[in-house]
Amino acid sequence: MKRIALLATAFVMVATTAAAGPSWTSIGLNISLQDAPKVQAALDDLMKSAGDDLTGTVSLMANVAGGATSHSIISSFDSRAARETWMAKLRASKAWDKYVKATAGMTSPGDTSRMDFVADWGTDNEGADVVWEMHAFSVSDPAALLAALEALQASDAGKATGAQVYLSAVGAAGIAPATHVISVGFKSEAHAEASMAVLNQSEAWATYMAASREAATVEGTFVLRTVSTWGADN
Repeated sequence: MKRIALLATAFVMVATTAAAGPSWTSIGLNISLQDAPKVQAALDDLMKSAGDDLTGTVSLMANVAGGATSHSIISSFDSRAARETWMAKLRASKAWDKYVKATAGMTSPGDTSRMDFVADWGTDNEGADVVWEMHAFSVSDPAALLAALEALQASDAGKATGAQVYLSAVGAAGIAPATHVISVGFKSEAHAEASMAVLNQSEAWATYMAASREAATVEGTFVLRTVSTWGADN
């Protein structure tokens, strides 16, 4: 029951730590291989029973490489108020109680973090991408990093990748010295590989790499795969 209480607390934090404006929150979870399908099914039941008013998105993600936990629940909302309203209704529902009982002993929570969206590119592909590369940086010149990303995404090579790219500022994560995260979404591992092949041959990528090294230091990279997504557009 202690594990479930901690998980419930983590879900409450999604509602209480968000800043004004669009942001996303990640809750790390450790789930055994045999229990993962059961937790996914319980989440699906929860979202179907109490998620009708979900104005943001909630995704169950599996760690592919580099992450501290086996899974993460990542949610994004347009505002603190929208998150707070939806979470309050969810926690008060019978479906929530059923979810807690159904997953008792199957999960142990990791860290909870909040990121604030700064800019995005390639969102015409939103909903199609399932493989996500997450690159953490400590940034000394945020304006220069943003300008470098904008120039890359405006280039022919950047457009040719067909990837979604998000720049987020760390709101509260406990991952110092990282201050920003660049999230890149692909339709598959093959798509990711093909995209990098295009970029690596381009002058735009070389220019971006030189500018980004002046503005930021890479602190780590991990890869996630979307297992399920629930929300207004799904």
